[in-house]
Amino acid sequence: MRICLSIFFFLVLGKLFSQTIIGTVKEKGSGLPLPFANVFVSNTTLGKATDQEGRFRISSDLPQEIEVVASFVGYITEVKKISTRGKSEIQVDFELAINESNLTEIQLKAKRDKNWEREFRRFEEVFLALPDDPFKPKIEITNPWVVDFEKVKVQGAPNYVKASAQEPLKIINQALGYEVDYYLQDFRVSRAGSRFYGQVFYENLANDSLAQTWEEVRDENYYQSIRFLNQAILLNSPDTAHFRVYHALPERLDRIRTNDLTQEIGETVIPMSTDSILRRPNGDGTFRIFLPGRMEVHHVDKVWKNDYYTNVYYAVSWIFAPEGFYDVDRKGILINPTQLVLSGYMGRQRMARILPLDFEPKSSFMVTAMEAEIQQNPIEKWDRLREKAWFTTNKPYFYPGETAWIGGQMLYQEPAWSDTLSRVLYVDLLDQDSVYQSFIFPLEESRISGGFEIPDSLPAGEYVLRAYTNWSRNFPESDQFLLALLVLDSRLKPISESLEEEDIIGGVTVQPSFSIADSLSYRVMDLDLSFLDEFQNPIDAKFVLSLTDWEEVAFIDQNNDLEKALDWLDSDLPAGFSNDFSFPIEYGISVRGNFIPDNRRRPLAQPITIVRGDLEDYGQVQSDSMGRFWATGLYFRDTAQIAISAVSERLRPFGSIELSPFPQLGLPALLPKLNFETEARSQEIQLLDTSGDYILLEEFVKEEVKERETMADRNYGYGIPNREMGEEQLSKMADWNQVFGQLALFGNYTFGEKTGPPLIILNGQKLPGIDPGEIFLTLVPAEVESIKVYNDNISKSVFGMLGYGGVYMIETKKGFKSGPDSDRKFNSEGFTIFEIPGFTDFTEFPNQPPAEQFLKRKPTLYWEPFAQTEGGSFQTQVKVPYGVKEVRIKVEGRTIDGEVISKILELRL
Repeated sequence: MRICLSIFFFLVLGKLFSQTIIGTVKEKGSGLPLPFANVFVSNTTLGKATDQEGRFRISSDLPQEIEVVASFVGYITEVKKISTRGKSEIQVDFELAINESNLTEIQLKAKRDKNWEREFRRFEEVFLALPDDPFKPKIEITNPWVVDFEKVKVQGAPNYVKASAQEPLKIINQALGYEVDYYLQDFRVSRAGSRFYGQVFYENLANDSLAQTWEEVRDENYYQSIRFLNQAILLNSPDTAHFRVYHALPERLDRIRTNDLTQEIGETVIPMSTDSILRRPNGDGTFRIFLPGRMEVHHVDKVWKNDYYTNVYYAVSWIFAPEGFYDVDRKGILINPTQLVLSGYMGRQRMARILPLDFEPKSSFMVTAMEAEIQQNPIEKWDRLREKAWFTTNKPYFYPGETAWIGGQMLYQEPAWSDTLSRVLYVDLLDQDSVYQSFIFPLEESRISGGFEIPDSLPAGEYVLRAYTNWSRNFPESDQFLLALLVLDSRLKPISESLEEEDIIGGVTVQPSFSIADSLSYRVMDLDLSFLDEFQNPIDAKFVLSLTDWEEVAFIDQNNDLEKALDWLDSDLPAGFSNDFSFPIEYGISVRGNFIPDNRRRPLAQPITIVRGDLEDYGQVQSDSMGRFWATGLYFRDTAQIAISAVSERLRPFGSIELSPFPQLGLPALLPKLNFETEARSQEIQLLDTSGDYILLEEFVKEEVKERETMADRNYGYGIPNREMGEEQLSKMADWNQVFGQLALFGNYTFGEKTGPPLIILNGQKLPGIDPGEIFLTLVPAEVESIKVYNDNISKSVFGMLGYGGVYMIETKKGFKSGPDSDRKFNSEGFTIFEIPGFTDFTEFPNQPPAEQFLKRKPTLYWEPFAQTEGGSFQTQVKVPYGVKEVRIKVEGRTIDGEVISKILELRL
């Protein structure tokens, strides 16, 4: 959901000079004074408490239009808008009415708590800070219980969620050093956007050891604000050390915008000096600034993650005045915030970063030595890089000999870093004393899918599935995922528990509809699941879907609720946490070892070449001064032969290689348990989830299906590229520089990852180790039929180490060919060959059984760990064995807004 934040301060500031507000605060009706009532000028640090007679006095340089607020516990807060024009002293009196809304004690059930917690998490993201803001861990609401939520439906307008608070919100902002009282007047959030406003009073936190840090962080925040940019415009400053301003032109129909700033300057962004922006006084102490259109602001001294430009590493903002102008006071403060639309870095403003309007910087320039968001508490830095798995199984218990399938997702303390963290998941099958089996599964776009066969020899009992990444081994045991796995004696089955699904108020609903038809081998169910939000609007989601035979699979609670799993996001690292982080992030199958030179004169630091099979994958890493090396990114199933050696400049192997074993992970301190009872299982029919689910039909005529698509049409099986350029576009390109500008290999930054040159695939042939420039020099764009680009997760998970730098897949026109001999093979002479285990090879669940084979009845009917809606709907076909009368559907996942979905539906066929 895109959050369009509008904060209404309703402050019109004019020429500032010393003024005084005096007045009284009394009780309405009785006229008795209210001593120690709070009186303040909204959105400032200017405030006083009344004396014994209910009197107050506030002196300062005041704006022309202000809001003065009076509050007292147990009374209704009163706000008065005051004009100070031409007045040196202003009398303001308040009469506060007793708040007679008696709050009765309400017994809240768990389902109400879950709904409130979900809404409060969303409230914090809109009100306090975005999830990826480094300030987020440093700001909190200390009295969250005063917030309540209401679903509002409006005829002819977008529905929204409204938040209210009976008392002022108490906020501690350790990032900027303020204690804040926020009198919330309006808060609403819908799928289209959000807004909030209220009266705010700031007080400085007292901490001598942090005072200097807070001063520097406040100054830094100020110098990146729209207020400071406005001051630069008003002062006719030709330039600042903090901003570079461009006029962003509309996109042209005859030109596709690139992600290279150097190519866009003069094309879609025109440099502007701040002294060239028109401004004029309004005659009342305010000024009007005129913008020529959409402006692009580059915060040149603010290091920030940037996905908009490939060659820019600082924050970027955009400002736009719908009316062509906006008004400010002489301090650069917006008089009417609705006149200006902010996006990008400036659009991230929440309470975590908002400074009081009477703030003045202590320094005339930003303290460049202080980068508060980089030089932060090391524990906070590592806390944001934590990850944890969550998954579920196709059914709640198993028998020896069955196949168990798992599906789920990774949870991240900082979702913005998800594409930088692990792409390999380890799963162990544990008993009380040992690790019985271990498996390795790839993580595809942070989603989990795997399976394994439960051995016939495995004794019946309670086991545990443990999941972790190599990176998560650096963190406490709580970052490991544990799931109880029940393996039963084939003569027993659990007694089914009653299904009592909680009806969470305002949560996501899943509405099933289906039709079913008979065929020769099985019944075909056309299933449609509609996902609706709290306003009954379609909403998209990613989830794990399982369908089981209701009569055959008993329901037992696995204590594996995704909503509870998200509690981990609120857990912090212990105060004394420290680690040497010896377990690096893995981007594929990894190898580590030592280089041993063949003579003493050779240094131990050498390039180490790693080759899988006959150049199916290829990469190079550097050993350190001790000869140790670490390589990650290989991508294969089962076991592969990996050749490793140091290679000289003449491409000759030398020295020898020894691999180092990976240290084993110890057993958890406490294993989860299940509560269940069993009963005798019928001996007549004992259905199992095994691979032998089919019986061949004797009479079946299979129609020949002609293959119409070529391998090139199917991208040689590598999947959909990130972007591509066809023959028509290429024919308009003068040279490869234009092509690369539009097909640049770029993406999010990665943590601890080094990339090599891109891989070239020419007419389906991989060309590892070849400089891409050598290939492109032999071609011109007009000779090429298509170029397809793979990068980020796709290039790494599909192409392995070869894809670290991205992939260019080139298809030339018929008759054009270039590149090395396609029969080139790898010569492994001098390399050390190792047998390396890869990702666990498992049988995918047979959702599409052969039409010519009779489908036997089985417990699990359908399993899809990567289910995803389109337009709020998920449609599929389920092949149902004859004899199944009722189906249980289990849906577990999250919406695009992060709301948890956990539904169990029952259908009678």
